[in-house]
Amino acid sequence: MKLKQTNNETNLLERIQIFLYSFYAKDIKNARINEVYDCLCRALMEDIGKKWVYSKSNDDDFEVYVLSFEYLPGKFIERNIARLGKEKEVRETLDKIGFSYDEIIDFEKEANLGLGDIGIGSSYLISELANKNIRSVAYALRYENGDLKQKIVDGRQVEYSEYWLEEGNNWEHKKGFSYEINIDGRKHKSIAYDIPILSNKADFVTSLRLFQSEPTKAVSYSDFARGDILKAYDEYISTSSINQFLYLDDSSYDGKLLRLKQEYFYSASAVRDIFKRYKNRYGSIDKIDKRIKIIVNDIHPTLALIEFIRILTRDFNLDIRKSIDITRSVFEHIAFSITDDSLEAYPVEMVKRVNPDILDTILNIQEALKLDNIDSVLIKNGYVMFKNINMALSNEYIYLSKILKNNRSSKRTLSYTNFGTDRLLYLDKNNIQLMEVFKEFGIDSSSYDQINKLNDLKDNNYFIDKVEEAKFINKKKLIELSNEPINPYSIFDVQLSIFHEGKRQILNALAIAYRYYLLKTNANLRDVSTTYIFSGKANEGYFMAKETIKFILALKKMIDKDKIIREKIKIVFIEDIDIHKSKIILKSLDVYNNLTLSTLDNQDFNMLNAAFNMSNIVTSRGGISQNIEGDNSFYTIGESYDDIVKSNVNDLYNANDFYYSNDMVKYTVENLIRESYENFPYDFKQMYDQIMMYNDSFRIFKDLNNLIETRNKRELDYLNKEKWVRNEIDNILWANNFRLDNKIIRNGIDD
Repeated sequence: MKLKQTNNETNLLERIQIFLYSFYAKDIKNARINEVYDCLCRALMEDIGKKWVYSKSNDDDFEVYVLSFEYLPGKFIERNIARLGKEKEVRETLDKIGFSYDEIIDFEKEANLGLGDIGIGSSYLISELANKNIRSVAYALRYENGDLKQKIVDGRQVEYSEYWLEEGNNWEHKKGFSYEINIDGRKHKSIAYDIPILSNKADFVTSLRLFQSEPTKAVSYSDFARGDILKAYDEYISTSSINQFLYLDDSSYDGKLLRLKQEYFYSASAVRDIFKRYKNRYGSIDKIDKRIKIIVNDIHPTLALIEFIRILTRDFNLDIRKSIDITRSVFEHIAFSITDDSLEAYPVEMVKRVNPDILDTILNIQEALKLDNIDSVLIKNGYVMFKNINMALSNEYIYLSKILKNNRSSKRTLSYTNFGTDRLLYLDKNNIQLMEVFKEFGIDSSSYDQINKLNDLKDNNYFIDKVEEAKFINKKKLIELSNEPINPYSIFDVQLSIFHEGKRQILNALAIAYRYYLLKTNANLRDVSTTYIFSGKANEGYFMAKETIKFILALKKMIDKDKIIREKIKIVFIEDIDIHKSKIILKSLDVYNNLTLSTLDNQDFNMLNAAFNMSNIVTSRGGISQNIEGDNSFYTIGESYDDIVKSNVNDLYNANDFYYSNDMVKYTVENLIRESYENFPYDFKQMYDQIMMYNDSFRIFKDLNNLIETRNKRELDYLNKEKWVRNEIDNILWANNFRLDNKIIRNGIDD
């Protein structure tokens, strides 16, 4: 193949060939897909590297650090090609080589660095910092396996690991320094790997820095020579276990201890890195409280605040009070998870075992503060309370829901922020069909102002028809993904979330079961065909979450066996959700469900993504749906936050009495319990007993009527195409108001 440097396309081709010569001694016509992928990444990294160097040399006296256990960047190759504006060039180059663009994209495994809303929010934050040209670093652990991989086998979830780093990571480079961290009597070497995060316009680059734990000692030769392999590798196993998986089952002592070791290793690595970077830049720690901001996303990096104070007092000889004041100025805490099972507390003896200096620092802080209320007690009943550490030592404790913020009390400052979502990932380079419609009407989805033009198109029937045509094409993509026979004209009704009682997938499934039994006895009822789509994972040790998946899959099996009703109701479960699958789901749905109880609803970023992809929304009366005063066309269910709190305080809800007085609930549950196992392979009595044991604490039975009635109204609206699309326009206009709130960044930086 002759290479000519006559334009950008052949230039890229030549660069790929040069790398093939250098690293594989291959001619381009004989290269395998892994070799072409590798050399394409190297060529793109050349372009990114120049921008990265420029961004690091930014002379602003301000830097932001993001501490999060989770990120959901998706496939770096897809993001980087899109943001560099090179998709056409890459496609043409690959076509000449003999590979398709999709083949190369599919070859890369998604970075397995997180799941759910924390991952979405953290990735959005570091991208927005790049968009604002703010020098910043986000820290993560370099998980070798990351989150669990999910497979559905015989009607239940089975977890397994997948080594996403098996082929290496073309977007990272290993740093030439390390930190030594003492954990449980062992020394861990913390090695850093940097990944570039491009701004949307590719004019600025921030860094995602991953830490890996490695042993400081080699494998013991003497033990190995004697054949004691386990002892020989003891140091290696202990240190490398830190980086194996994202979330560990902490129901046992050993599991909890390993989780704490993981959290301390991460926190200590990040804090030491922050001090190192600051001293390298300024020579001392003077004005550190004016020049940096550290944003802690959720509970897991809590020990970073303690480590920060420990270093200030030990290494820089500041007194404890001054150290606390600096910490309170520097740190912001964003509370993503608010359920009781997500608020971590560790036994005092376990914290001491991991690192005695950390416990001593906590005791010194508590004594210095002389706290006198429960929110600020760092140690309570023999446990170190992580939430209280964040409350006491952060500048602000920030919720993502205004309702939650307004209903919490503390002597420390509480706040809330309108966290946005990385719309470009879900629109311009994903929902191509919808974007073509927008462009036809002169609308650029990346512009807040231009999206507002949609308000003038509510009565434009041509626009409405084009939106519906785009949705139909996207639905066919989801049908391909599901590999199931699905009616593309049915309502695509989606619940996309980690499985948890608080997310109330059980409520969703009960409403489907009610509809199934109603149609069984009333075959001539008016009905709109609906496909109910579930996707999400249950944490390994969460019994009820895994039972919920079994319940939904059993319900699916029962419905699929009914030749008449399966034409009206279809359940689809998309296993092992990731960014790629999420994007296909979000651009194809008609209705997105956020069923989280309003007292537990802090955020649902996929609800924003669904709105940006022009979807109708069913939501509880809480969370981010109440953050903005602007109009929307949401279908709301359930009680308000205040009503639930009042009911709980005054014991107004008795699940047992409610069950026997509510015909709809009783009818649904009794039918499920009586169903033969052959037809419905699940013992629903077990789930019923669990719900009643805790007085239906998630209001599943309480809200069943409301959800069914709301869905009946939604079906009528779906038949009115004009009204349906007008509602979708209302929702995207509402979502357009969400953008990064500068108060979590501070320092006078404007949009």
